[in-house]
Amino acid sequence: MSQGMPIHAYQSAVEHTITPAELLIRLYEGAIRAVQILGEGIREKNVPKRSDAVMRATAILGELAVALEGQDQIDWAPRLLALYMFLIEEITVANLKDEPERLHPVQKILGDLLDGWKQAAGMIPKSVSAPSLSPEPASASRPVGQRLSLKG
Repeated sequence: MSQGMPIHAYQSAVEHTITPAELLIRLYEGAIRAVQILGEGIREKNVPKRSDAVMRATAILGELAVALEGQDQIDWAPRLLALYMFLIEEITVANLKDEPERLHPVQKILGDLLDGWKQAAGMIPKSVSAPSLSPEPASASRPVGQRLSLKG
């Protein structure tokens, strides 16, 4: 039995036991962490750390963008896709130009999106400010615990 087997079993169990909303939230948290690590890597002049963080952050944002595929009928989907592409560009430019300060708006936007999805999933109270590009209209209500889906 290889050493990697327990982690694969864990990942498989997680994929099959969490809701789509929880998965989405974990992706945003992972992207935020990767951007933080990228900033550290830029300041430390640590090329391997930077490279890994850029790949992780852009891969997560790429997956989030792919999840929007075919959702053009939802009025906010194209704007969210454009925002993901903007974030990928900013991450890449910050890395190439050694500009960790360029990552502050990226972290803010990702944090706002994370809060918005947590709010939509009923994980945080509505009194917390949501991002301007919220996944649902403010008037929409969803019972706590109901599954969310980007694919319909």
